[in-house]
Amino acid sequence: MDKILLATDGSEYSLQSLQKVIPLAKAMQARLTILSIAEEMPLLKGTEGLSREELETLYNSINKEAELGLENAQKLFEAEGLDVETSLKAGKPAETICAVAEDGGYDLIVIGDTGRGGLKELFLGSVSNKVAHCAKTDVLIVKRKN
Repeated sequence: MDKILLATDGSEYSLQSLQKVIPLAKAMQARLTILSIAEEMPLLKGTEGLSREELETLYNSINKEAELGLENAQKLFEAEGLDVETSLKAGKPAETICAVAEDGGYDLIVIGDTGRGGLKELFLGSVSNKVAHCAKTDVLIVKRKN
């Protein structure tokens, strides 16, 4: 296993999930890429009536949060002596994760079973479920401990 794609939404749980791959990555001497997806503007609900400036401020805030999540994840792995790359993409999370994994020739995708969505992630349609179905490579879904 040479390349591992780590998908994160920057949430605390997502970062905890990524920690599970540290022993595997060390043992396999794998190359790691941490990926975060910022949803594109038209997907934001409840923004009717906002000015263009307000929408841009909201979008920049979402991107800043994703960038911070990537930085935190990168620090986590670098503290363990692992070199990682980071990537921030815009799009629909599951579809973008699968496309990046395929285009980059990744051997494994690691993703948590829940993230910012909390309980709604437990139902069909969650990002991890969609990734498990659309990926053309192995997917490790890290389960939340109760």
